[in-house]
Amino acid sequence: MWARRYLPQIQFILFLTLVAALPLSGLQVFAQEESATGAVMEKSARERDLRDQLQKILHELEELQQAPAGGATAAPVQPSVLQEPSEAKAAEAIPQYELSDVSIVSNRVQRRPEGITLSATEQSETESQPTRTLRESMESLPGVVLRQANGPRDFSISIRGSGVKTSFAVREIKMYEDGFIQTQSDGLSRLDIHDPWFMRSVEVTRGASSSLYDNYALGGMVHFRTRRGSDINGMESFISGGSYGYQKYGFAVGQQFDNVDISLFGSHVSEDGFIRHSDYSTQTMNFNFRVKVDDKQNLYFKAITNWLDSRVPTRLTLSQFDADHRQAGGINNATNAVLLGQRRLDRRNIIGGMYERQIDANTVLTMEADYDVKDINQTFAQVSDNINPNYKHYTDLRHDGRLFDMPLRSYVGFFVNQMEQEGQTFNNLQDFFGTRGTLAQNSRGTIRNIGGRFREELEFVPKWTLAAGLGFEQSQLSVQTINYTAGAVSGRSGAERSFSNWAPELSVSWKPADGYRHWVRASTGYAIPGFGNLLTNPFTGLAGTNFDLKPQKNLNVELGTESRLHKTLTVQLVGFVTFVKDEIITQVVSNTGGQAAINADSSQYRGIELFYDWRPLDGLRLSGAYTHIDAKYINFSDRFLAGGIPTAFVRDGKVVPNVPTDTFNFKESYDHAASGWGGWVEVNYMNSYFLNNNNTVGIPSFVIANLNIHKNFEFQNNKWIRFAKFFAEIDNIADKKYAASGNVVADSTADANKTLFFAGYGRSFYAGVTLGLF
Repeated sequence: MWARRYLPQIQFILFLTLVAALPLSGLQVFAQEESATGAVMEKSARERDLRDQLQKILHELEELQQAPAGGATAAPVQPSVLQEPSEAKAAEAIPQYELSDVSIVSNRVQRRPEGITLSATEQSETESQPTRTLRESMESLPGVVLRQANGPRDFSISIRGSGVKTSFAVREIKMYEDGFIQTQSDGLSRLDIHDPWFMRSVEVTRGASSSLYDNYALGGMVHFRTRRGSDINGMESFISGGSYGYQKYGFAVGQQFDNVDISLFGSHVSEDGFIRHSDYSTQTMNFNFRVKVDDKQNLYFKAITNWLDSRVPTRLTLSQFDADHRQAGGINNATNAVLLGQRRLDRRNIIGGMYERQIDANTVLTMEADYDVKDINQTFAQVSDNINPNYKHYTDLRHDGRLFDMPLRSYVGFFVNQMEQEGQTFNNLQDFFGTRGTLAQNSRGTIRNIGGRFREELEFVPKWTLAAGLGFEQSQLSVQTINYTAGAVSGRSGAERSFSNWAPELSVSWKPADGYRHWVRASTGYAIPGFGNLLTNPFTGLAGTNFDLKPQKNLNVELGTESRLHKTLTVQLVGFVTFVKDEIITQVVSNTGGQAAINADSSQYRGIELFYDWRPLDGLRLSGAYTHIDAKYINFSDRFLAGGIPTAFVRDGKVVPNVPTDTFNFKESYDHAASGWGGWVEVNYMNSYFLNNNNTVGIPSFVIANLNIHKNFEFQNNKWIRFAKFFAEIDNIADKKYAASGNVVADSTADANKTLFFAGYGRSFYAGVTLGLF
């Protein structure tokens, strides 16, 4: 093994590199060199940091030296720190909460921002359970809720109540994959493009974070991390099947060479669907190429593509759900899923590159650029064709220095992006095939964002760090529309809008001992309206204009602690209050099937987040996440058509809809290292919550239990098959009938006719195998 042969040389090189102050790697998700709390006997905070880093890396090399040559199983990733697979033995895995990581571009140890609330899924989530959707692993994180939208992997993500006042996709949250921005310039992100089987882990930064991640980071940031070539070390094939016609086929090819790490993933997924008229087929490819040019330069190239063909049912009224929760839905011709032939035929492609340059021992420059194009053909109450080419770029500079002998980490960044839209909307002929009828609207628009940010992290006394950041962004939005009635031009309109947004942030964190971190943070977020908000009528939700919509902003204040109460038990507890100004509420207009947006002047979210990770025995892990949120409108005049007349209705003091008060996830898992057998049981609870601004209709509470067993085989002397991982799973063991997701629904429709929610899957069985080849 290479580590055994070159261990002395590697140790010597690592020592010299660390003494020279190992620099940071770069990506938009601001990070700097790892440091820890070291021994009190060291002469300075800097010396303690370097020695502690050296000790951890040398320990990792010793484990590599002792590992078998035939591909050992990967150790779990800890809740708040993403480790390399060889970083610790599974039996010795104890939660670590140091905010350190390995660079996206290179293998340099780096450090994430101080004073943030961070959590991450374990790699074992996708090893023992190759999940069908990202919901199945992310629901174990506190403060995070995912709900089914219009497609197999299309989920809305809510962090602390943000991101769910939309009827599809992801908004109000910034998304990345391996450092590349997945959120387009109008704020829209979709989970369709992310295959869970490709992932090493998913990490979530909770709370307003626009000083770090710019526009649309109202709720925080989600970062998907794919497996590297070194994780695959050859070829893997995957096949699984299950209830309701589910089948999935995938492959992964990866290898790490001296200066190159390369990986390629591909998958095909199809299903008949639990709800009628919800069958789908989707294919995804993901290519990653990392190269170390020399000791100071690294390059990273990434390409992703996703094709989706999916039929889409209509959300059900309460009476429809009670009568037949698997029906396609529809209350009249305007919302009948089968009659309209509701469908998504979408494609998304992203291609980009990242360059990292070490300028000196303490300074690193990173530049990233990508081209992201979305081609959308969707059939609903109206048929829309849109193409959105998007160019994105950022440049970051990081420096690790000192201020009056105090460690100071500095960051400055610049970014620019532009997205265009060319769209057409047609009336639906309602012939069961979604045939395009007369033209309803032509649109052409451009969004340009340009800005910068800086951040300073000062360890003003040992173990205490003050972090301050500021972001600024100038957004230019231009849109022109031509509206048609019965095929004839009925109006032309356009808008030129400019938005200037500032995002300050301040935090203080304290690390009194190894495994303990406490912090207080005040941060801000902002999000401008997107094309979808501006190009629909605010009362009908159909093609029209809504150019007066304002950008939304929020202020997040939180107090948190992460504490290793015992060597086997770690707890994270966070309390927060979020104040939102001009929150954009998107409501489904049930009688038209359209989606209309309106500003709520002010609202407030208060809550707590609790996470625990207890490993009392080797291989046994008990974990849980609980979130409580109290969300209310402070000042809001809802507007909708009453008798055909726009009318205002005061909603002050009402509960903000689509925000569950209490969610809980519990998981007990056990893996026996010697035999390769393992299993887990999981329970999810969500209480009832309202789905309209008047708080008269809502979604029932539910409890769901899932069970999994798995078996891993390793073949040390077989040159064709390195390992085999089998799993079998039962979801919704009790076959509970429940509503899995809902939309905010406009009160212009009577409660009995409100199209409210999708049904969750009944009892379902899945099984599959991953083979490590060659």
